[in-house]
Amino acid sequence: MMTLRSASLLWGLLLAGSIACAQTKKETPMAIQAIAAGGMHSMLIAQDGQLWAMGNGSYGQLCDGGSTAQRAPVKAIAGVRVVALGGAHSLVLKTDGSLWACGNNEFGQIGSGSTNTARAPVKVMEQVVAIAAGSGHSLAIKQDGSLWVFGRNQFGQLGTGDADQRTSPVKVMDGVRSVSAGEAYSLIVGKDDALWSVGQNRNGQLGTGDRKDALTPVKVLQGVAMASSGGAHSLVVKKDGSAWAFGFDGGGQLGDGGDVNRNTPFELRKDVRAVAGGELHSLLLATDGSAWAFGYNDAGRLGTGDAADQRTPQRVADGVVQIAAGGSHSLLLKKDGSVWVAGSNGSGQIGLGQGTRESRSFFLLNLP
Repeated sequence: MMTLRSASLLWGLLLAGSIACAQTKKETPMAIQAIAAGGMHSMLIAQDGQLWAMGNGSYGQLCDGGSTAQRAPVKAIAGVRVVALGGAHSLVLKTDGSLWACGNNEFGQIGSGSTNTARAPVKVMEQVVAIAAGSGHSLAIKQDGSLWVFGRNQFGQLGTGDADQRTSPVKVMDGVRSVSAGEAYSLIVGKDDALWSVGQNRNGQLGTGDRKDALTPVKVLQGVAMASSGGAHSLVVKKDGSAWAFGFDGGGQLGDGGDVNRNTPFELRKDVRAVAGGELHSLLLATDGSAWAFGYNDAGRLGTGDAADQRTPQRVADGVVQIAAGGSHSLLLKKDGSVWVAGSNGSGQIGLGQGTRESRSFFLLNLP
């Protein structure tokens, strides 16, 4: 029979054990389902749809209601499915199909009908399924496959047939599956797997075989699975898994070993799942889950451990499921939900806190 003394001793032992467990138990970091990189900011979507943001927030592009830099991930808005980040603005596609935008709006790139900066997200459209954000322009695809555009149009990057900016979304074509936006041009993949390009072509980034700007979309390739726009270079994955590149090659971002611009697409390699174009660098995700980086490497954005430019793809990580390339930084999402970052942290865009200026190797991001 248990006495009062023995019961007290047992309770004390149980309580001590509970306290010890509480002290040693560690919270499991949240798992991430999607990553995105902009000019000097980044965003993460958690498995529960919560959006987290970090980096430069001077125009409100973090969608957190403020205008200051965040050097570690902070909560923005909930119920998010997809994000697309531009130079200093952000597009947020929620799970209900509504499109929201925040940040710099100098050219109408958030589609609010004005040129007023938005420090908190504003609702733009309904029934949206895909989005893309360039330096100062934006693209959105609706459920019916129609493409809508808004923002800067100096070089015809909106595909409207003129060079007039739009502060509200306007429809330009039908039958569209996916889009990507560069500094001053756009890539469009149709439901028929054809690649179209439009806008500035000074460096051959449209892939049309010349360097003439295009005010309306021009067909470039067939059999395309996805396309990604860099600052002035383009990366494409065909349905057969081959990767193709064209455009500006000043830092080696085309990956062909040289530094000569290409105005027609060339095949870079096979067995590719995805590509991502940054301002002056490129990332490639192979079918085996390995990530490769090449191009300009200031601040170590390639994650190779140094700051030397690389003119051919360099293997930088394994077990990767998503890649994102920004202005001068890179993000990798691994299959365990962890996020790895490299490059400049000058505005906190890779979330490594106040004391870290850059990371030349991929570093595990400390998630909330």
